[in-house]
Amino acid sequence: MKITNKIPIEHPAFQLKLGSGFLLLIALIFFFDEDGFLSALLPAVLMHEMGHVLAMLFFGARPIRLSATLSGLEIDYSGAINEKQELATALAGPAAGIIFSLLCAGLGRCWESEYLMMCSGLSMVLNIFNLLPALPLDGGRALGFMLRFLLEEKAANSLLRGIGLITALTLTAFGLYFTARGFGIALFAAGIWLFIAQTNRACK
Repeated sequence: MKITNKIPIEHPAFQLKLGSGFLLLIALIFFFDEDGFLSALLPAVLMHEMGHVLAMLFFGARPIRLSATLSGLEIDYSGAINEKQELATALAGPAAGIIFSLLCAGLGRCWESEYLMMCSGLSMVLNIFNLLPALPLDGGRALGFMLRFLLEEKAANSLLRGIGLITALTLTAFGLYFTARGFGIALFAAGIWLFIAQTNRACK
């Protein structure tokens, strides 16, 4: 998820922008979803984003737009937060998601609920994936803030691109292996998506 700053507005109205590609993806998942995958994934995504939003509000920023495209989710905000606060905001999403996952796991075992166990698993996978050190994931953003604190900006950005590319290639290789072993294409598709994101950023 990407967070970008906007020129402060006195009373910004919150906007939700859904890209056509994102809507098509949701429609396809919904159409072929026989196991309740989408209904379990949505709470995981909402809790993740809620973590980011609560951190922004805590630091005095106000979310004004959430955009959803095939490239991911992006939050625009009014106000100003420094890099340390942005680092905390980036990590707040995965932290909230992992806490939600553990809570669902506990309640799922207690109530013997397959749905809650599915929520737990999907939330954990989503948020661990988001912590990978590659942009536009939260882990990549957090790593970028830390590298810019230690190195000059140009060197930090170059190192971040290299780490992101290695991460994407490694994920793709593991995904190809698991696909060949009959475990589905989800990991491979995630690796390809992340690789495309890295090459697009390298071209900018």
